[in-house]
Parts: sequence; structure tokens; C-alpha cells
Amino acid sequence: MTEQKQTVLLVEDAAPAAFALGKVLGNEGFEVILAGDGEEGLKVALEKHPDVILADLKMPKMGGMEMIRELHKDPWGASAEIIILTNVSDVETLEEAMSQNTFYYLVKSDTSMADIVTKIRARLAARGKDVK
Repeated sequence: MTEQKQTVLLVEDAAPAAFALGKVLGNEGFEVILAGDGEEGLKVALEKHPDVILADLKMPKMGGMEMIRELHKDPWGASAEIIILTNVSDVETLEEAMSQNTFYYLVKSDTSMADIVTKIRARLAARGKDVK
């Protein structure tokens, strides 16, 4: 019997950042699904039901906050594990994100790859998911 990997949906429009973080998460044993904007991220999230969604805020087509609001309209999406990873660091955006039932608000320039992995593992552990 094979172990099922925990799935992380990475919603990020900057290809170099998505590639680098996707590689790190894959090396940490996660299955990584990439989406290049909020519209694609919403579609993929509702289809695949990832264990954790890691979302940027400023993206083309649909921003991260709009994606999260739309996701919360779905019964599954209402309790999705969402971590925001962005360069937006103003208080108003942080407050709005936290009011949308996100679990962490990480500023890219202040957060290491190791910290991101730790936060993902913490959210999975909080939900009782087996984390390796």
C-alpha cells in the first residue's frame, strides 16, 4: 500500500517563484499543483480539493482575496486550509485576509522556504492530517 502525499495548491503568477517553491515543496514530500492566477486557482481548488492552498494576492485575472471569497461560497471551500504568501504587507490587507479565514499571512521577503514548509506542516497537523 502506497502512502498518499499531502497536496499543496500553489497559486502564484511569478513563474520563477512558483518553480522554486514548487521544487522545495516537492522535495519535502508534498504533491504540488501549480496555478498561475486566482481564476485558475479557484477552478483547480474546487476540482482537486488540495490539503493546503498557498496563495499570492496580486495576480492577473483574479486576485487572491477574490479567489478566497469565491472559494468560501463552496461547501468544501468554506473550510479550506489557506495560507497567504505575498509581497503585500499593509495592515488593511492583512486584516481583510485574516477575516477571510486564512491561517497564516506570510510576506515573501520576510519568510524563508523553511518557514513556509513549517507553516504548511502546522496547518496539516492542526487538521489531524498525518504529516511526514
